[in-house]
Amino acid sequence: MKSQFELMARYNRWMNEQLLGHMENLSDEDLYEDRKAFFGSAFHTMSHILTGDLLWLNRFTRVPSEVMLEQLLSRYPEPPSNTVHLVEDLASLKALRTSLDDDISRWVASIPEQEFNNTLTYRNTAGAEYSENLASVLLHFFNHQTHHRGQLTTLLSQSGDNDYFTDLIAVIRS
Repeated sequence: MKSQFELMARYNRWMNEQLLGHMENLSDEDLYEDRKAFFGSAFHTMSHILTGDLLWLNRFTRVPSEVMLEQLLSRYPEPPSNTVHLVEDLASLKALRTSLDDDISRWVASIPEQEFNNTLTYRNTAGAEYSENLASVLLHFFNHQTHHRGQLTTLLSQSGDNDYFTDLIAVIRS
């Protein structure tokens, strides 16, 4: 099971690198234009993925692992909600995203295999408490990223950029 989450961490990093590179080629107008997507613009959609990752990672700090997630997260701002944008420019977003993706990969690789079958108890942003299987919650964590990157690729396409490959199989083959 662990190898599947390591694969998803690699895919996450690969996709974010690819999409951030494409975002760097957009004009400011295309980057920040509200295109009536759930988070409005390409920038704000990628920003939401970062915010969501940090919210979830803060919930994962109780998971035993060789890499102390809490220490890694001390380098990042802690979002108060999933609608807050932690940065306002693409260079800052790219720097945080790149660093966080490296930390996600290191953390996932350090989780002992048996932990994936354990229960994680956490609170959502509204304060409700949940207890769920760690593997299921991690699956949600990675699926959330994929879901919003799908929205982001639509926004990039609306800006005329269709020159990217987003399928997981590309990472599997590498």
